[in-house]
Amino acid sequence: MNTLLATLEHANCKAEIYEMALPGQFSIRYCNSAGTTLREEQLTGVSSYRQREREILARLQELCAGGNPKSAELSDAGEY
Repeated sequence: MNTLLATLEHANCKAEIYEMALPGQFSIRYCNSAGTTLREEQLTGVSSYRQREREILARLQELCAGGNPKSAELSDAGEY
């Protein structure tokens, strides 16, 4: 079961960050003001989502502005 850890906001969009069952794995759901999911991504290989908070916010800003940033898993293979 995924647990909501945090919600980051930019303009009328938000990124919901969920902790997954395995340590070091998180799920990020980007939504617009209507609650429609714009994108879902995995964040892996980090001990805390805060290590990638700037990248999450940058992606949120791009999506909120109507951009379509290259889909990529936000990961750091060196952490675990």
